Amino acid sequence: MRNALGRLPHWVGVLVLAWLAACAKPQPGTDEPLPVAVSENPAVTTLVAQARVDFDAARYPSASAQLERALRIEPRNPWLWHELAQVRFRQGDYVQTEGLAARSNGYARDQRRLQQANWRLIAEARARAGDSAGAAAARAKAETPER
Repeated sequence: MRNALGRLPHWVGVLVLAWLAACAKPQPGTDEPLPVAVSENPAVTTLVAQARVDFDAARYPSASAQLERALRIEPRNPWLWHELAQVRFRQGDYVQTEGLAARSNGYARDQRRLQQANWRLIAEARARAGDSAGAAAARAKAETPER
């Protein structure tokens, strides 16, 4: 038996993503909006769309649950780890923010912009946790070109 997500027409997901793109705004630790689609899997795309709606409405536990479900489907997707780190940042869990952003970097080997966004998020989390030296080191990593 197919789940409810599998019964949704694909155009509904595209419509939701187009609406989200129009509303996209920079997230903490980034200079630009996140990409509209972080996966080609329709179930993951639907979960991320709902997580973003929940995030924007400050329903962080629900956003977290949606992203964790998406991660069970695509555990090596660096964008999902980054978005979950954003949720933890908003919840004030700076230790977990740093760990999730670092995990995202581990999977984002050839995605320099995502790595930079993760390092900026790590820097902000460290700063808010009172680690100014660690924040400066993370900012430096965000600004250093990849070799």
